[in-house]
Formats: sequence, C-alpha cells, structure tokens
Amino acid sequence: MRAKLARAQAVHLMKTIATWALLGAGVAACAASSAAAQERADEAIIVIGQKTSGGEFGDRSGIPLAQVPQGVQVVTADDLVAQNARSVGDALRSAPSASIGAPRTSSYQSFTLEIRGFLADQMRNGVRQRYYEDVDASALSNIERIEVLKGPSSVLFGQSALGGIVSIVTRRPERAFSARVWGGVGSYDQALAGFDVTGPLSEAAGLYFRANGEIERSGTFVDFQDLDRENASLSLTWSASDSVTAYLVAEWVERRTLRNPGLPLAGTVIDNGLGTIPSERFLGDPAHADLEAYAPLVQAWADIELGGSWTLTPRVSYSGFDSNFTQLRVRQVAADGFTVARNGRFGQEDDNYTIVQIDLNGEIEALGATHNLLLGVEYDRERATFYQENIAAVPSINAYAPVYGAVADRPYTFAFLLEDDLDGLAFYAQDLIEIGDRWSVVAGVRVSEFDDRLAFSLDPVIDAGDVTETAFDHANFQLGSTYRFNERWSAFGGYATGFDIESTTGGVDANGDPFDPEESEQFEAGLRYSSQRLRGSASVFQIRRLNVLTADPSNPDFSIQNGEVTVQGLEIEGVWQVNDALSVQAGYAYLDGEITKSNNGNEGQRLADTPAHQANVFLRYAVPNTPLELRLGANHVGERQFSNAAVDVYNGTLASDVTLPDYVTVDLGAGLVFGEVRFDLAFINVFDETYYTREFNDFSVLPGEPEQASLRISRRF
Repeated sequence: MRAKLARAQAVHLMKTIATWALLGAGVAACAASSAAAQERADEAIIVIGQKTSGGEFGDRSGIPLAQVPQGVQVVTADDLVAQNARSVGDALRSAPSASIGAPRTSSYQSFTLEIRGFLADQMRNGVRQRYYEDVDASALSNIERIEVLKGPSSVLFGQSALGGIVSIVTRRPERAFSARVWGGVGSYDQALAGFDVTGPLSEAAGLYFRANGEIERSGTFVDFQDLDRENASLSLTWSASDSVTAYLVAEWVERRTLRNPGLPLAGTVIDNGLGTIPSERFLGDPAHADLEAYAPLVQAWADIELGGSWTLTPRVSYSGFDSNFTQLRVRQVAADGFTVARNGRFGQEDDNYTIVQIDLNGEIEALGATHNLLLGVEYDRERATFYQENIAAVPSINAYAPVYGAVADRPYTFAFLLEDDLDGLAFYAQDLIEIGDRWSVVAGVRVSEFDDRLAFSLDPVIDAGDVTETAFDHANFQLGSTYRFNERWSAFGGYATGFDIESTTGGVDANGDPFDPEESEQFEAGLRYSSQRLRGSASVFQIRRLNVLTADPSNPDFSIQNGEVTVQGLEIEGVWQVNDALSVQAGYAYLDGEITKSNNGNEGQRLADTPAHQANVFLRYAVPNTPLELRLGANHVGERQFSNAAVDVYNGTLASDVTLPDYVTVDLGAGLVFGEVRFDLAFINVFDETYYTREFNDFSVLPGEPEQASLRISRRF
C-alpha cells in the first residue's frame, strides 16, 4: 500500500514539475528575442483559433467575421487537436462565456451546452441540425471549424436556443488529391482509427469529392460503460458551369453505450458523513441501461450566379434521429445517506427534420452607401414520435455497495405515445450597409409562422389520444454596427433577438390559448483589436430570456408566460503570438445571472448552472530547432447554483440550496512532426481534479473526466 502511495505521489510530483517547466519555458520565450526562434511550417505554428478576421461567419450570413456586431470566436480543426478536444463540448472551453457541458459519458451532451447562461443551438453549414447533434458529440473528423456566436441570432438561423449558436462548418473537397489516416490509443482501453481523403473525381467535369470517417471502441472511467461509435461522411463539389456550383454533404453518426444516471447530490456535492461516492460508480443496472442512437444528415445546395453581384442559393437539409434506450434515474437519497431511490423507463424516439431555403444575395448602391442584401424564404417540416414505457417498482440502490440484477425485464407498463407534426414558414431579410471605409451597419428582420399538431396518447392504441392543434407567428429583429477607428481598433455593438418553441409547443394556458414562443434579446457593446501578432476583444452585454413559463397563481394546474431571466456580464478574450515559437490564447467571463420574474418561488435566485467567473488559457510553444511543439491548457469554472427548483433531494435539503464547487482542470500535450507523420500526445486533467456537472435534472450530477492519456498518430499522403 505504501509503495502504491509512493508511486502515486511520484507521478503527481512529475506532473507538477512538467507543468511548471512548461510555464517557465513560456515565460522565458516571452523574454527572448523573436528573432531567435526558428521559422516553422504552418502546420506547426498555427495560432490557436479564436480569430475574428478573415472569412465570413457561417456559410450564409455574408458578414465578415470582423464586422459581426456581437461576440464571435472560431475554433479550427487544428485547434481541436492542440486543445485535446474529444467532443464539441471540449471545443467550447476556449470561449470564456460558454459551458462545456456534461462529459462524453452523458446521454446527450447538447442538453448541457450553454452560452452566456442559456442553451446553445448547433448549426451545420448554416442550417439548424435539430436532434442530429444528440447522437455523438465526439464526431469531429468532418469538422473544418466551429464558430461560436455569443447571443441570439434568429433573423437568419430561425428558431434556435436562446443563448447563442455553435456553427459547425464541415470539410469541403479540394482540387488536389490528398489523404490522411490516423489511429489512436488511450486510457480505459480507448482505440480509434480514421481517414480523410479528397481530390478530383473528374477534373474535366469539375467534380471533386471528400470522404472521411472515424471509428472508436473504448471503455470509460464509469463502471460497465463502454463507448462504441462510428461516423462517416461524403462531400461533393460540382462546378457545373462558370455560373453554377453545387454542393452535397452526406453524413452518418452512430453511438452505442449505457445510459449513465450519474450520482446523487448526497455523497458528492452534499456531505452525507459517509465519504465521497467513487466517480466511477454506476447506479443504474448494466442489464437495463442500453442506449443506441443513430442519424443521417444530407445537405445539398447550389450557388447560381445571376449576373452582376447577384447569386441565388436554393438549399435543402434533411436530418433524422433514431434512438432506443432503457434508463434508470437517480432520485432522492434516504436519511441514511446511502440508499438512493430510482425510477425507470424504456423509450423509442424517431424524429425527421427537413428544411428548405432559398436565399438571394446581391449588392446595390443606394443613398450614398453600399448595401449587401440577403433575402430569403424558409420552410420547416418536423415529424417527431416518442414512445415510452415505465419500469414499475424499481428498487433502491446502495451508492457505496451496489447490487445489480434486481430490475425486471420487459414487458413494462405503457406510459404514453407522443406524435408531433410541426410545419413552419419564414421570410427574412438582412442588409449589411457599408458607409464609407470605416462604418458598417447590419439590419435584419424575420417573420415566422408555425402550425403544430400534437397527438398525446395515454392508451396503447395509437389513435386514442388527445390532439391539440395550434398556430402561432413570431417576428425577430437585429440591428448592429461596427466602426473601424484605424487598421487595428474597431468598436461594435447592437441589439439581437432569438426565439425557441421547444418548451411551449402544444401547450395552452387556462383559457385554452396556445403559448407564444420563448424569446431572448441581447444588447452588447465592445472593442476589437487586431494586429499581426495580437488579436483580442472585450464586450459588455445584457441578455434576457422572456416569455418563460411560470405557475399561474389563479390556477395551479396551468402556466402563464410572465417569467423572465436576465444575465449581464463582461467577456474578454484574445490571442497573442508572442514570437514565432510561442502563442498564448486566454479569456475571462463574468456572468451575473438572475431569475428576475417568476411565480415559482425562485424570483431573485442566481440562474442555475451559471458561474459568476470563468477563465481559460492555452499555450503552444514550438521548441526552436526541433520538430516538437509543447502545449498547456487550463480551464477555471467558478461555483454555481445547482438548480432553481425547490425539490427535496436529501434529508430536507432542496436542490435550489445546493452549490456546485469551482474547479480548475489542467491539460498537457505535445506534437511531433517527422515529414508526413505526426504524433500528438495528450494528458487530460493531469492533476485529477474531481468536479461535477449537472445531469439536466434536479437530482443528480455527472462526474467530470478524470486524469487520462492518449496518443494519436497520423500520416499524410
């Protein structure tokens, strides 16, 4: 035992020395003359992403990144490797106001990704994904870059989460042939392999392709939980003529694992007098916890040049989501501190989502200014089915000495069948106005109409349920501006709105009237600085969530829409290329979130799962005269209120009284390039910091990823 402890202490000491040595190297490099550093190839010294100049936001906006009138950051494919990112959530660690959400062992990471205190929605090539992102957050092999837009922007992107947008741009075909293969191994028997190949199918016809994919077979730090996943994609670009270029993106993702219920609050973030429940503990039943999810996504569009500066772009996107799962859920802990109540269900979900858009882009000169116009129409068709059975009499479990195998097999008791048919039509317009060489204004409006048919059955006969049909409309606006003082300094600011219908669709108040969509609005003002070696931004903002459902004081069986939540804060982020060898990326966010209007008894509470302080730093140091690059990343998340619900979770303790403690994680990495071969070594959470994230309910938490190591080898052809 003493030998084991000594080895652990020695490993900890070596990690500490390595961390401080890398920090010391960074400080020394800052003081050294930049002329002493060797020129590196682009692949070896790419600055940590987060750029805000060059290119346009998304695939549709037409707004250059430097002119987006709200906070925006970009994470490139190379940054994903350098920052040891293994999921979309990991990629958000460098955005100071973003929450990285639950770990890969969670059921659906997208449920917990937030920007500035509110849920973030994911786009793919400028179009809302809807359900597709829930399958496999680790499917990164087809991602060219991830753009994080902070705050709502429904004028172009439609119904979306209220806090911001995670815009994913996929890899495109290239004209010259190239290929890359990779393989990796890591902790908990992780093994993965992937490929990426691109080039011409027919240069004479102007047809080019790209195909890539990845497969992973891995254990996890959670007992019994393996993670098997695959993803594959095919992309085509066809230059049909001088005026027509067509694109196709087809993707498939699949994941098979166990549905991890997490751990109770008592014994993790609440002291129960019995010690901490091990992070690896699985409190479901291994024989009744299967989770299988898979989904296709197909996107096709064409850019048709009409003459002059005008382009017509028809676009269609289809995504599906199919899932079968058995789930046991952690509930209240008994007064003894170790007996955990549970309930359970079996579910099947089948969702299909189609979006058709037609965009018209062009430029006109009017009123002494240049107007870059985008006019569009969008049709949405969503068909969702959810079937659930309840598992009766799920036995409690001892969190410290679990006994498995007591849960009954199917058949279970039928619970409900939900079928939702939603059709939407929207018209939108955006104008990027260039006034002289320094000033630009963005103005936009969107008008949306929805028809919803919701069938909810408590009878196993499919057509025996209640049917609710509702129709509603909504308008969104955006007005923002950027002013360039000189080649380096600019100011930006504006007002933007968003809306979301997920929490209100099919609902009615006590009078039978349908609910309006939830809304958000943001005011933001900031400064940007950009030079050859230093780029950064700072902004202050206020974002409000409106039309929130809250209890009807006149009729407790119904809700009304007078709830409101406000987050105001400050965000600073930037990248400094100290010299040719060293780059530093860092950020800080202060978020003051509060429930400002509510009938649920929680008015005045801090907004749950929103830390007041959050910060990050990433260092990359290319060792002079060697092919070696060293990397360090640190992420701080402040303490945050666990929940805003008055639910008794343990011995009279309410969920709303629980605070998740702050934490700091440190990652180390190294990259080594020999010709066409590249080695990437990563150490995750090197000090094995224990921390917890919310499991999207009011009873349980998920432990964060513990200390892990991985090695990835890739070769280009």
